[in-house]
Amino acid sequence: MKRKTAIRNILIISAGAVLLPGCKNSDRPKIFLKNISLSGSDEELLANMTRLIIPKTKDFIGAEDLKSHEFLLVMMDDCNGPENQKKFTDGMKSFKEGCKKKFDNSFIRCTDQQKKDFLKELDINKNQNDFAVEFYKTVKGYTVQSYTTSKEYMLQIEGYNMVPGSNYKGRVPVKKSRGFLKINF
Repeated sequence: MKRKTAIRNILIISAGAVLLPGCKNSDRPKIFLKNISLSGSDEELLANMTRLIIPKTKDFIGAEDLKSHEFLLVMMDDCNGPENQKKFTDGMKSFKEGCKKKFDNSFIRCTDQQKKDFLKELDINKNQNDFAVEFYKTVKGYTVQSYTTSKEYMLQIEGYNMVPGSNYKGRVPVKKSRGFLKINF
């Protein structure tokens, strides 16, 4: 009986040793990127930005619900060259530094009003360097693109008709032509 107990304890300890490192809070992003290296806090920063650019209303979803920050990251990683990716990461660094300088706090830890004020300031290009402004414009552009091409937006806001010709009426009386156009062969 002691041998069974010893084997069981070894299995429990080894399973705990395997699972325990996965339980700690790592700063890895939730989305895998091939060309851009970001931390989990960088991804959270982008999620906060997209949430403020297109907020959720009582009538309709916002960019956060559509995970627009993930769309942005995939577009930056897959559809942009190394030069633009470097500008993006440099801009993010500059953005973080600008926020830290202005509020003595990271963007994530700022209040929503401070975040809105900082983004508004970037929107009108006041007291900021070009990298942070370009970063903000890129984030805003991809957020709007993600939002306006979503299924929910197209169906509920634009009134997009998924099946073309669904309003086809096969039996409609046609008026006789008045003969304005005469073609002679």
